[in-house]
Amino acid sequence: MKTQSISKLMIAGLALLLAGCGSQQASQVKDSSSSSSSSLLVAKSNEKVSTDNLSPQQAVSLIATYAGNKYGNDWANMAKKAQKQGLQVNLYPTSKYKLSDNGQGVAYDVTAGGKSTGLVYTINKDNTVNIYQNVKEGKLSHKLATISKQDMSSYVNRQGQAKLVGDLAKNAQVIDKQSGSQSSSTSSSTTTGHQYGRQGVVTVPAEMQGTWYSSDYGSNSKITFGKNTILGEDGQQYHLYKQDPNFLAGDTPSTSVQNATRYWSSAHFVDVHGLHFLNIRGWCQTAGDGSSYAIHTETVNGKQVKVLVVAEGAEYWTSGVYYQNPQLAKQQADKKFDDLHYMEDDN
Repeated sequence: MKTQSISKLMIAGLALLLAGCGSQQASQVKDSSSSSSSSLLVAKSNEKVSTDNLSPQQAVSLIATYAGNKYGNDWANMAKKAQKQGLQVNLYPTSKYKLSDNGQGVAYDVTAGGKSTGLVYTINKDNTVNIYQNVKEGKLSHKLATISKQDMSSYVNRQGQAKLVGDLAKNAQVIDKQSGSQSSSTSSSTTTGHQYGRQGVVTVPAEMQGTWYSSDYGSNSKITFGKNTILGEDGQQYHLYKQDPNFLAGDTPSTSVQNATRYWSSAHFVDVHGLHFLNIRGWCQTAGDGSSYAIHTETVNGKQVKVLVVAEGAEYWTSGVYYQNPQLAKQQADKKFDDLHYMEDDN
């Protein structure tokens, strides 16, 4: 009886051992699969990415980095190849595909070097992003997720992958193929020529480049100029281009055109009231006079100080004066200068 009992115990123990091994093996397979789908694309770094003022190239790079790390597979392979071949996103009308969520009607086909592998996203009106993979023409595709750029950046930062976003953005290209053309917007400032009336970049005067502060009219605000960009009070960065004067001569641009040029501004120089203004307007703006900016010198506290004069309206009335540091801006809040042209001067 003792021998039989021992045998039964040994068999039961063996069964439990095998069951445990099987459970452990299944767990290892599951963990391996999970690890594979979320394995890091590059070595971790302490860099951080913010969703504030993302350029189109940075936005594409953020999405590619997030999806590559989060979902692995084709997204990860594409992101790795893009480090060598360059990241490129082609814009198509969503009618090209059968997507479960068309967003605002533009499908962003993300590629490494231009070769499509079915990695697509769309953008909703609230700026959240619908992410897809294995997208094929004529076949219904269901999204992997809908997520905000803020949540994507938080995930990327936690994973230590923010450096990849910056690296991919350096040579990223956004190419609009919605009407069969291949007009592109790259991170380079040398890009010229575009079907949407773009005739070349506009260079901001060197003395205007940098960040300017104002405390006029009870609010603290700042404006930052890059070599070919302006970061406005709305926190968005816009690229400055010369616009074909005939571009807005016809009908109001379509929604797809407005979406493709949402981060562009029309810019040109005007000499008024003894100042050399840089006038900036929305690319598809059909009414209004935009905002104008000029560098001027004023006497402040007995010293000659360089200021940025902001003017509005058809008569280029001074609407604000900006300074190169916030402390001086607060000290000079609502200060009006005799040599500037204000609206009340015409009354």
